[in-house]
Order: sequence, then C-alpha cells, then structure tokens
Amino acid sequence: MYVAIITSFILFIDFAYIDLLLNRKRSIKYSIFIFVINYLIIIFGCFILSTFFEDSIYYKYASVFLGATMFITIYLVFEESILKKIFTMFTVWILSHIILIISSYIISLVYIEDYNLYTSYLMSLRIFIQSAFLPLIYLYIRHPYKKMLESASNDIIKIIFFYSIIIFLFLNNYYDFYNDRVDLYSGVNSLLNVIIIILSYIVVFIAIRSINKNMELEYKFKIIDTQVELQKQNYKSLNKAIESYYELKHEIRHHMLVVKSMIDAKNYIAASEYMEKLTESEISKNVGILCKNFTVDSILKYYMSIARKNDIDFKVNLNIPEDINIDKLDLSIVIGNCVKNAIEACDNIKDKGKKYINIRAEIKGFQLIVKIKNSFNGQIIKEGNIIKTSKTEDGHGIGLINIRNIVEKYNGYLNIKYDYNEFEVDIIMNYN
Repeated sequence: MYVAIITSFILFIDFAYIDLLLNRKRSIKYSIFIFVINYLIIIFGCFILSTFFEDSIYYKYASVFLGATMFITIYLVFEESILKKIFTMFTVWILSHIILIISSYIISLVYIEDYNLYTSYLMSLRIFIQSAFLPLIYLYIRHPYKKMLESASNDIIKIIFFYSIIIFLFLNNYYDFYNDRVDLYSGVNSLLNVIIIILSYIVVFIAIRSINKNMELEYKFKIIDTQVELQKQNYKSLNKAIESYYELKHEIRHHMLVVKSMIDAKNYIAASEYMEKLTESEISKNVGILCKNFTVDSILKYYMSIARKNDIDFKVNLNIPEDINIDKLDLSIVIGNCVKNAIEACDNIKDKGKKYINIRAEIKGFQLIVKIKNSFNGQIIKEGNIIKTSKTEDGHGIGLINIRNIVEKYNGYLNIKYDYNEFEVDIIMNYN
C-alpha cells in the first residue's frame, strides 16, 4: 500500500511536469481519463511486482518497463513528435531521479536507525521537492523549453534523445535508494554526478539555442539579400516604367491622331478595335504601385511576376503606409514567407484554373492585419503541431517558425487554417 501511494504521488507530479513542458492536443477530461487508466495499470503492475517478484533480479528493470507504459498517455495526449515526447519523458524521469539523489543525501546527514522511518522521510522529502519545482517550471522553464523543442531539428532531437536515455539508464542502474542507505561519502559522489548531469543538460540546451540562433541569422541574411535584390528589381522596373512613359508620351499623339481620323471617317468599329489593341499592349501591363510601403511593394511585385509565369491568379488589396512602426526586416520575413509558401502550394496544383492567391492588408488603430488565402492540393505535412513545407532540405519549416516568432515579438496573433482546397493565414501585428 505504501509503495502504491508513493508511486501515485510521483506519477502525478511527473505527469504534471510533462503537461507543462508539452502542448496538449486533447481536452483536459480526455487527458485525465487516459492518465487514470494508465495509472491503474501501473499501480496494478507495482502490486504484482512487489507481491511476487520483489526479490527477483528483474524487479528493477520490470519497474522501469512498467513506468515506460506512461508513454501511452503521453503519445495520446500531447501533439509533439514521438522523439520529442520520449525525450521529454526521460528528461522528467532524470529530474525525478536527481531529486531523489538530493533527498537521499539530505536525509543521510542525519542518521536514522529505523529503515522504514528512513524510507518514509526520504520519499516525503522527494515529493516535497518535486512539488516545489512545479511553479518554477511553470514560471521559468516552460516557455523556453517549448521554444527549444519547436525550433530544434530532427537530427538534434535524435542526439539528445539517445543522450537522455543513456543518462536515465545510468541513474537507474547505479542507484538503488529503496534497498540501500547512502553514507556521506557516496552522497558526495552522488551530488557530483548530479552536478555533472545538470551541467551537461545546460550545455546541450545552450548548444541547441546557439544552433537555432545561427540558423535564424543565416535565414535573416538570406532575407536581407533577397530584399536588396527585390529593391534592385523594383528600381529597374521603375526606370523601365519611366522610359516607357516618355515613349508613350511621344507615341500617344500619333495614336490619338489615328483614332481621330477613324472617328472623323465615322469608322467607329475600327476606332474601337484600335483602342482595344492599345489597351492590351505591353505598356499597359506594367504593374503600378501595389502598396505605399516600399518594402512590401518590392516583395509583392517580385512574387507577382513569378505568379504570372506560373499561371496563378494573384490579387492584392493593400493599405500599408511607409512609416509603419514595424522593422522592415520583420515585415519582409512575414510577408515574403507567407507569399512564397502560397506560390509553392499553388505550384503543386495540376489544374491551372484553380491556382489563386488573394492578399489583403490594412491598418486598424495600431494593428497591421494581414490575410492571405491560396489554393492548394489539400496535402499538409505536420510534425507535432508544426506545419512543415514540402521541401526536403535541412531547416524546412523554419520560415513558419520565424513568422510565429516575429508575430509574438509584436504581441500579435497568428492563425493558420485550411480545408481540402484552401489554405489561409491570418496575422495581426501590434505597433505604436
């Protein structure tokens, strides 16, 4: 009974840790229901083990395997990828073991002759310390950890996944606080092990953060290069438009004389056809100013030209001023990525008549509101709660992550929704 009670408390606390560190994809009622079923299985298994197999050499390993059934709940309740779920589960178990080591060392400072009393104090202290960690995880660890998991690539997750399993197996195999007391000397060694493990985790997380920062910087440099190239093209287009204007100024008189002579001759049909051909000429196809904001205007003109080549119906309705208090690089990343993803989605559609992109943007108060709709083939690639692109190169999906980070930077809102043939991105960015 005592083992069942202690196991229950630890299970509840460990699951609370995992719930804080991962994103739930199910309702609270569903999550509690699955956890209770899993919990009853573990408690029943603990009863069987302690009753019939406590003296067996396989008792410890069977207990670990029984605890691993908690992954059933984690798999069903949370939305991250399998590797990220397993890594988080083992990380929580390692933290639980570390707290057990620290609790054991503290209890060993005061010699307690009665073993049952020693075990009772040990587990009570362990539960107290683990419970005290809950608000710390909620306030200081939850958001950075989720951000790290979201931005970490699969290759990085594989490495830290195996690392966490090795550390856990080492702790589980090396320590047995339920059957042995810990003297002061071994307690000091245990604390050194704890410090090494904690420092190694810190190093791992710092390394992941540095890698992600480098990837973001490389991505931003690419965006800057693209933006410079777009502005060069915009300047070229502007110069071409100016040249075309002077050419038209010289030619317009000639065209007007031709039309006037047709009208004087009462040849109205010929005059109408001539005007229609003049309207459809290349000079009238030049794209005017799409937006007062030069950065957005440059980006959209570039992608509009690509859309035309790919037979995509590209419509824009923009009202973004030049002096908006949003960093130009941030604006480039958000608008550029969204439109680029929309064009890539349209390119995967075989029916040319169903390719379209509609972009609307306006200012309301101190908010920039952007809505982008595009057709797509209905196929979505997701890793956990992260929508990925169809590209296979390293860093795929980083564009959407950067969009989300920038929107959060401006205390904004990002919503992605889709049905079987239309994809929509809604963005709100606050500025003042």
